[in-house]
Amino acid sequence: MLLKERPGLVCCQNPSIVLSSFLVTIKRASGFRVCVDAHNAGLFPAEGRSPHLMRLSAYIQKRSDLTLVTNRDLHEQVKRNQGRPFILQDRIPDIPRTPPAALKGRHNILFICSYAADEPYHLVFDAARMLDSDVHIYVTGNYGKKNIDPGLLPDNVSLTGYIPEERYVEMLNSVDATIDLTEREGCLVCGAYETVSVEKPQILSDTRALRRYFNKGAVYTPHTAEGIRDSIRALLRDRERLAQEVRELKAERAREWEIKRSALAWLLEDMARGSAAHREARLKRSAVR
Repeated sequence: MLLKERPGLVCCQNPSIVLSSFLVTIKRASGFRVCVDAHNAGLFPAEGRSPHLMRLSAYIQKRSDLTLVTNRDLHEQVKRNQGRPFILQDRIPDIPRTPPAALKGRHNILFICSYAADEPYHLVFDAARMLDSDVHIYVTGNYGKKNIDPGLLPDNVSLTGYIPEERYVEMLNSVDATIDLTEREGCLVCGAYETVSVEKPQILSDTRALRRYFNKGAVYTPHTAEGIRDSIRALLRDRERLAQEVRELKAERAREWEIKRSALAWLLEDMARGSAAHREARLKRSAVR
């Protein structure tokens, strides 16, 4: 396809680290430029524990003409590897409003979880044991892959299992707040964007990246059972103020994203034009020779 279409610009996602490394290796000979949309797992494959994969990741960053990242920490990582970064966070999604479902607690919280290695889900279970019974925590995700027995959890925790999108949207619209946690320092969790979309307060990990971007409408928790318990209590105590803040944040981030999107679109168009002009000049030189 690349040989047939002869594009001036190719955009790809990392992961796949294989696809990204292939494209940056052949780009010069093929006459196109490469923009890599780099996720955390692309910049830090295997959680950064593999020296070989980290060297390959650094090679991709250096050879790419542009690397898209979501925050300043990842921006600095690309710069250290002599790459050219551009920060563009996810767009706040358009999640439809739905009538609230009947839930179990007086206060209901959705813990957005996938039981990934960076999610301290066991601490949320421990925190629930220290909360009043009128606070009920719903937990998404396939808990079976971690062999979790729901019968061993406190009564104020409900495991939803993996749920379809329609049910997830209903849960977002029904709960009072959400929790989304990560042990990755430079990670902006998807659940945080979704929570802002439905204008609900949330509890997030106390990281630089999350504090900077979701700087309103959130409580930032340490990763201890006591810290999560206290964060839930603080959120419920200040829920009205936090709800007002998240409405403000949603409007601010929507405006900022449109400005960044326009800047990126102009930059990509310029890269494509420059690559096409360079290829045309090279063909003319070859014809002369």
